[in-house]
Amino acid sequence: MPHRRHGRTCRGADRVRSAGASLTRLAPHLLLACLVAAGCRLPAAGGDASPQDFYRGKTVSIVVGSGAGGGFDTTARLVSRHIGRHIPGAPTVIVQNMPGGGGLVAANHVFNAASRDGTVIGLFHEAQMMNQLTGGEGVQFDLREFNWLGSSYVDPNVCIVRTDAPVTTFAAMVGNAKPTAVGGTGPGSNTYDAPRVLAAATGANIKAVAGYPTTNDVRIGIERGEIQGMCLGWESVQSASGQWLQDNYATVFVQNGTARHPDLPDVPLALEYAKTDEQRALLRLVDAPGAMAKPFAMPPGVDSRLVEVMRGALMATYADPAFLEEAGKMQLEFQPKDAAGIHAVLDDVLATPPAVAAQYREIIQP
Repeated sequence: MPHRRHGRTCRGADRVRSAGASLTRLAPHLLLACLVAAGCRLPAAGGDASPQDFYRGKTVSIVVGSGAGGGFDTTARLVSRHIGRHIPGAPTVIVQNMPGGGGLVAANHVFNAASRDGTVIGLFHEAQMMNQLTGGEGVQFDLREFNWLGSSYVDPNVCIVRTDAPVTTFAAMVGNAKPTAVGGTGPGSNTYDAPRVLAAATGANIKAVAGYPTTNDVRIGIERGEIQGMCLGWESVQSASGQWLQDNYATVFVQNGTARHPDLPDVPLALEYAKTDEQRALLRLVDAPGAMAKPFAMPPGVDSRLVEVMRGALMATYADPAFLEEAGKMQLEFQPKDAAGIHAVLDDVLATPPAVAAQYREIIQP
């Protein structure tokens, strides 16, 4: 029987139920309007509740796969300050940091251990898709089974180096006898994997130094002179290291992708130094995660109607004038991708030929 409130039937919800899997194709704002205005009810722990009743008084946790102060933490906290206004019932939204393995610990937790009642959201490194592709140690998830909400940026990977380093151009690093040391958090993150693949595919003498807890710690390592640079997403560079570029303390020496970013017209592409199809395939894999940078997901098994409500809330947040104003002050420019867009990226990457995936795995091994 359809759910009723005050004598009205939520016919949209009936159509959703009858369509089954087609629920995910219903526009989030239409579903949300049906749920809120017509009083549809959602399954919840302890009984049925309307969206307002389900989330009112609850706390939604965003589990971030990095420590405080990095780019993922910054994005999570920005979203947490605004998304509550767009969730029915206006729940409290908090951030829980769970660093380890470049997001591996958080991804495993959200997939296997986190509550599936609709109150937990994960934000872990998009480069975990490479961990899954290459059969990385400790992977206990299938990214295709997460309930993706949306990603935050289209964020090409770039590398920066201190301007007082012995070598500051990518061309000079290719074939150089002296390595340029760049810092990273560990295998499975673009800060560690990207420079290793760059070096292997182009002959650039770049040495990845792992072990930094967060990207903020990598920056401190650069300031201390322990390392000379780092590789990460362009948005993260702009938001956290933009002053370095303005002060000419550091410079971007190479970028990934198939075309130069509009902000970086004079910075060479790594692909310009690849000589074989195999090398080009490896470099494209480095860049692939950037197409769905800083993605939010709920665990598998969450009621699909709650997932749609949260998808709508996240997309509404990305368009919220107050959110955009604060993002602008932080020099963050969002380019959201919806759940379908995320699945398209995952399907493409996870279909990589086994031989290429095996070579990639061999390169990124510590």
